[in-house]
Amino acid sequence: MRQSTHLEKRPQMDWRVTLDAFLPVSLRAMVNLLSKADAARVTEIRVRAEQPAMIMAGKERVDRLDHIHSGRWIPTGDDVKQFAQTLLGHSMYARAEELRGGYVTLPGGHRAGLCGRVVLEDGKAHHMQDFSSVALRIARPVPGCADKIMPLITDGDRPLNTLIFSAPGCGKTTMLRDIARQHALAGMQVGIVDERSEIAACRQGIPQMDVGPSTDVLDACLKAEGMILMLRVFSPNVLITDEIGRAMDAEAIDEASRCGAAVVVSAHAGSMEELMQRPVTGVLLRQRSLERYVQLGPGGQVLKAWNGTFGVIYQASESARVLSVSDDLTPSPTLMPEFDPA
Repeated sequence: MRQSTHLEKRPQMDWRVTLDAFLPVSLRAMVNLLSKADAARVTEIRVRAEQPAMIMAGKERVDRLDHIHSGRWIPTGDDVKQFAQTLLGHSMYARAEELRGGYVTLPGGHRAGLCGRVVLEDGKAHHMQDFSSVALRIARPVPGCADKIMPLITDGDRPLNTLIFSAPGCGKTTMLRDIARQHALAGMQVGIVDERSEIAACRQGIPQMDVGPSTDVLDACLKAEGMILMLRVFSPNVLITDEIGRAMDAEAIDEASRCGAAVVVSAHAGSMEELMQRPVTGVLLRQRSLERYVQLGPGGQVLKAWNGTFGVIYQASESARVLSVSDDLTPSPTLMPEFDPA
């Protein structure tokens, strides 16, 4: 079994230091009132024209604390536009392609989502102007979060084809990031196809997140095209991508597994039954293209894991244990009664 690599990590700088130059003076004053403990909980900052700025820790408003409330900032429309321009480096057209995805990536992997008036060209979104709100998402890598999942998705030193699924907001992307890092630290050549720039959070081509020393990233590339390109050019041992959902994604995963690369992918689904009902993941299950299925719960907790023939190999409980590959993994005949592999 692999050793934990959670101690081998980059030091993390306080996000307030990283983003200081981007924040308006009044917003900077608000965030600087946060204690170190409160700052460590912040997940996003919401800024809307003519409305109080909000500092959020999940669903909790940290700015409701008395000592911060007194310094609350209510930006004008011009304030929000100026803030947006600062986030864009005062060059909207230079970052127009990135902005078409609705956000821009900042140093440290933090992301700024922008809302305003969308200008269409040939019926498609071309650029945005008259910005009215900003959602500043605070990136917070969690090195070591994949420690418990790694024994489930490897067979000794061999990485296994794996699908990680959960309801939205359970940490699939964070988990994929640390899986990439741990595989790379174990000597694997890792390829990430990061269509939404969320796994590695590249800025000007350079990952802002620690994804490991032997990891290559195709940023802002469609998953299916990127997987084939990565296989052709870099021949990775492990190929990682996030939130599969198109038929071509399933075809690319099948091609990658035939080429000898282990694929680790994620999908939205609240249960194995829901996973079966989705067109793309249902195809993968029927083809038995994958060797492991892992369900995450809130906070990235591993709830349950199955092998490639749908035998349960892990169940979260007080007495839960991880079964080794040599243990009896006989499929449960009642585990998936609605599943027809034909």
